[in-house]
Order: sequence, then C-alpha cells, then structure tokens
Amino acid sequence: MGVQSYVKEKVQRIGKSQVTSDEKSMKPPGPPPTPNLGEDVRLLVNSSPFDNTFTTAAPFLCASVGAWSGYWVFRGLDYHSHRAHIPLPIYIRQTFYQAKLVQFLIILAGTFTVLRKNRRMRWMPTLDVGK
Repeated sequence: MGVQSYVKEKVQRIGKSQVTSDEKSMKPPGPPPTPNLGEDVRLLVNSSPFDNTFTTAAPFLCASVGAWSGYWVFRGLDYHSHRAHIPLPIYIRQTFYQAKLVQFLIILAGTFTVLRKNRRMRWMPTLDVGK
C-alpha cells in the first residue's frame, strides 16, 4: 500500500459521500414485467367458449385413447391367424400404423363435429372489426 493508493481510496470515499439525495432516489428502471402465461391459460380454460368446445370434443378424445389400446389388444389376440405368413416385426409395424390411422380418424371426426357445432363462434375477436 503506497501513498497513491491511500489517496485514491480517500478521494473515492469523499466522492461517494457527496452524492445528493436526489441522485440516491433516482434508480434505473427495472426490466419490463414478464407476461404471466399461466394467468392467460387459466383465463382461456375458464372461459365459456372453451368449456363448450371441450365438452363437445371430450367424447372423441376419450374414444381415441380407448381405440389406441383396444386396437393393439385386438391385433395382439389376432396374431395367431397371421403368424404363418407375416413376421412379427412387420405385423407390429402394421398394427402401429393402422392404430394411428384409427386414432387420427376419430380425432378428425371430433374436429369436424366441434367446427360444425361452433362454426359461428369467432376464434379471434379482431375478425369482427370490419363488420
């Protein structure tokens, strides 16, 4: 520690102590608030149009979940009649794609039902601006 470092330290302390109270009260603005996505999702889920749409689509969602597992059980029990001419890996791959197709068709039917039932509902309120 030399004299120069001692003097620099004293000068810095003196400079800090002479800061006015106005400068102390002025703080830089913080970052902008982050959007609360959880609140937005809660408002969406608790809205009446979402409830009506979900009530309409719920049977199709449950049917697609049941169809996936039910189709796999059906194909598993039916393998004994195909094992002579179809190897197991090919049979499993066929079952996978057929089960996906069944599930897709059920969800597609549910989507068409929901759209047909709620066709007058506007998804975006901004679409009514010109009317």
